[in-house]
Amino acid sequence: MRILLITPRNPKSFWTFHDSLPIIDKRCLLPNLSMPTVAGMTPAEHDIVLVDENVEEIDFDAEADIVGVTGYIVHRQRMREIAREFRRRGRYVVIGGPYASLCPEELRADCDSLFVGEAEETWPVFLQDFAAGKPGPEYSAADKPDMTKSPKPRFDLMKVDSYQTMTIQFGRGCPFRCEFCDIIVVYGRRPRIKRVEQLMEEVQDLHRLGARQIFIADDNFIGNKPTAKALLRELAVWGRANGYPITFGTELSVNVAQDDELLALLRDANMTTVFLGIESPRAASLQETKKTQNVRGDLVEQVHKIQSYGLQVQAGMIVGFDSDDAAIFDEQLAFVSEARIPLVMMGMLQALPRTPLYERVRAEGRLIPESTAQSHTLGLSNIEPVGMTRVELFRGYRRLIRDLYSLENFGNRARAFMAHRGDQVERATYFSVSDFKVLARFFFDTLFRQPRDKASFTIGLIAETIWRRPKAFREACSFILSQRSLGAFADELGAQLDEAIEELEKMEKEASNAA
Repeated sequence: MRILLITPRNPKSFWTFHDSLPIIDKRCLLPNLSMPTVAGMTPAEHDIVLVDENVEEIDFDAEADIVGVTGYIVHRQRMREIAREFRRRGRYVVIGGPYASLCPEELRADCDSLFVGEAEETWPVFLQDFAAGKPGPEYSAADKPDMTKSPKPRFDLMKVDSYQTMTIQFGRGCPFRCEFCDIIVVYGRRPRIKRVEQLMEEVQDLHRLGARQIFIADDNFIGNKPTAKALLRELAVWGRANGYPITFGTELSVNVAQDDELLALLRDANMTTVFLGIESPRAASLQETKKTQNVRGDLVEQVHKIQSYGLQVQAGMIVGFDSDDAAIFDEQLAFVSEARIPLVMMGMLQALPRTPLYERVRAEGRLIPESTAQSHTLGLSNIEPVGMTRVELFRGYRRLIRDLYSLENFGNRARAFMAHRGDQVERATYFSVSDFKVLARFFFDTLFRQPRDKASFTIGLIAETIWRRPKAFREACSFILSQRSLGAFADELGAQLDEAIEELEKMEKEASNAA
């Protein structure tokens, strides 16, 4: 059979860095692993084509016996559009992935077969049923699959050169109980881990395909510390033997700061960035959302300790908890400044379907209908706040993202981080032809396309880095490009927030007049 597996395009957000991609000659920051993994589960006799709409157009007239579509909650509208277009052309369409697992009832009408849960066991069964002419309308995983039996993703079918960073996955699930998180709903609280040998094979495959950066896209890389440490030791050995050809990043929890051995292993494995779900500097907000792992020490001190091992901390932060009031916005800005965190993904609290938070605020009558909240298109909160009004929440968030990504504040955090970051592994520093092309585009864009204030910011930061810490030159360029993307999106989101605030104020005025 000919099977077409499609990943929808990502809506523009703080995570996509759309404005930086043309400079580095890439189409997408990170690939979604879902479809390469499904391709790995598919018997070799089938003809598989992977299409990632982030790097290429979809040919809706392509011949296919089966068309598969995946996506997260932010992709749901595009998932439906893609599925309907192919069904209109008579193709057999299947839908699966995180959103289908969270909200299967919303997608049943748009596909011929629906997959709920992880597909390691259900996808092969479906292929047999389809070949026999008896495919079922829905396939639901009876249990969480054993990751040691999960096949290697088909990286060879991907357009590796189109991505800035490739992704692999070591494990699924997280042991913590954060109220707002859908990870524990979809993947469970018991971390399920691949064998170290499995992941090393994936790293070597990507190295042969030319990857220079890999993000280990686990829900929490240190959910199983002993196995994580074993993998890091192997990555360190492989890196030393091969001249450290790949830099790594991953997502983990703040309690990594309490394990010196683990921090040293992360550094030795050539891990350069770690994403931490810090969420809030306010202990009451962390306690409220059951993120107790973040209240076991001083957060600023823990971030500084992680940075001292040569690791760049990128942070996920949230405003809008019940314990938040109008002072939280200044607290958030002060925290990330003191913690020296340049890259911050600041969002409003959202109640995702089936999470404990969703069930709680719905029971309390504080869940806002999506048509009003616009929650999953603009990233706005769909919860009626407790410590402030919705207008105060939106206004405070509007001001916070403006200040976070301003040239002055972002530049100060970047300088402070580069000045205090600990040493990384010693690896050969060289520039390839493609690196020089990127630098040429970078400086051309700086000198001839950017406004004067951004050009001055760029030249100043580059000059200061070369003078004070020349080894951080690449990182300084990366920070500058990140600021351009984050700042540009903050401006776009700010304009949308202004419209939402105006609409909220109008609704409040009408309600007041009616009363």
